[in-house]
Amino acid sequence: MKATTKKVAWTRREFLRKALGGVASLALAPMAATAKRPSKRPNILFIMADDHTSQAWGCYGGRLAKLNPTKQIDRIRAQGALLRNCFCTNSICVPSRASILTGQYSHVNGAKTLADRLSSSADNVAKRLQSAGYETAIIGKWHLKERPSGFDYANVLRGQGRYHNPELYESRGEGAVTKTVHQGHSTDVITDLALRWLNERQDPEKPFCLMVHYKAVHEPYYSHDRFRDLYRDEEIEEPEDLLGQESPKGKRFQGWPLETLGQRFEKNSHRYSPPPLDADKGEPQAYRKAVYQKFVKDYLRTVAGLDENVGRLASYLDENGLGEDTAVIYTADQGYFLGEHNLFDKRFMLEESLRMPFIVRYPREIDPGTTVDDIVLNIDFAELFLDYAGAKIPDAMQGRSFRQNLMGRTPGDWRDAMYYRYWMDQPERPSHYGIRTKTHKLIYYDGLTRSGTDPDQCWELYDLQKDPHERVNVYDRKAYESTLVGLKKRLSILQKECKDG
Repeated sequence: MKATTKKVAWTRREFLRKALGGVASLALAPMAATAKRPSKRPNILFIMADDHTSQAWGCYGGRLAKLNPTKQIDRIRAQGALLRNCFCTNSICVPSRASILTGQYSHVNGAKTLADRLSSSADNVAKRLQSAGYETAIIGKWHLKERPSGFDYANVLRGQGRYHNPELYESRGEGAVTKTVHQGHSTDVITDLALRWLNERQDPEKPFCLMVHYKAVHEPYYSHDRFRDLYRDEEIEEPEDLLGQESPKGKRFQGWPLETLGQRFEKNSHRYSPPPLDADKGEPQAYRKAVYQKFVKDYLRTVAGLDENVGRLASYLDENGLGEDTAVIYTADQGYFLGEHNLFDKRFMLEESLRMPFIVRYPREIDPGTTVDDIVLNIDFAELFLDYAGAKIPDAMQGRSFRQNLMGRTPGDWRDAMYYRYWMDQPERPSHYGIRTKTHKLIYYDGLTRSGTDPDQCWELYDLQKDPHERVNVYDRKAYESTLVGLKKRLSILQKECKDG
């Protein structure tokens, strides 16, 4: 038996090295040697960045992947699974974080906008894990206003926090809260505190759930000093629609009041230095290109520090014999526009904003290099954690564990469509809702109707098979009439199933 195990491990290791190259090398040998066998309940290390969009991950293969921005993150992906269709149900920070903790849509848990809060008395996955015998901790960005509940240990930023010399608020259970100013970059500080907690755990025999939430890569992008010159001599590839386009009737570039990349920069330019932007506003296209280069380089420099620290956490587990019994997850609270459609920020149901990048490594169950194409939502995360813990999933949670999907055993009744709703309503960012299937997306901007826009002009329909970058609105095209009827019917059904209205 011993010889057989050794042979299987060697074969998998060699296969991965040839198929995936050096990206899988750092901790591959001990991870690959793990046999798939029943084990104790896994630890859960849930690492979440802010706004780290899939276009800026190497393993998602977007236009920025050639810059190799996420070597350590890609290593974790090589050892586990990547979700290609993981989506946010409301693409803004507070609502997404509340949905992750509660397993509920925004209109059910009450955190629909940035101004809302998640009540400390609300049921959440941390409380359920505590009841199941897990030691729980959260370190880093919290953003839900009220005191974290369900955590044996919390050390969190208040609000957005700051990149340099951050203030964190530490507490144990319901005990007193202590504020400490930590020296250094927040990404390093949060990692240091997480590693300290792992080293000083009260009961090493108990399984743990540690949530590490980084402030990065939220704007304004302040990188570590050591990465300040990264990409200095690079000309970063632009999205094809950075400068807008001549487009069919109804397309957003013709009069739709959406905030563009340049507008956002001009309103808050003082927040985006160093270094300053030196460009001539008298040349609109040249200025837009210069804004793009500055934004994306600053963004990627901040990602570099994030990637380095994610690698520190993963390496700690491997070096301390915890790797094979820990589900390591890395994700972001939503997607983000990096100039696509000439847009900036998130919020909208377009793919760059909607998609949540998500990777998970758990060698007891997940084969290296696994890719999952099923539609997974942020309301499913809590159920996955409880499934790993062997805990009952409460009826009030609206998602579903995707543990079987990660092992290549997608249930036959798994969802084939998802419902999205963005509740905040501003002239440049109107509220909207919609449905995404595997082939189409239908969006209705209800916020525009309140400003007098004809309701028939508030719809967008995209054929994701023919137009994956969503550049052509086909809502008024005769060829899509039957598709449109079906999608509107499905949208109405989903709204009722999700208890929205």
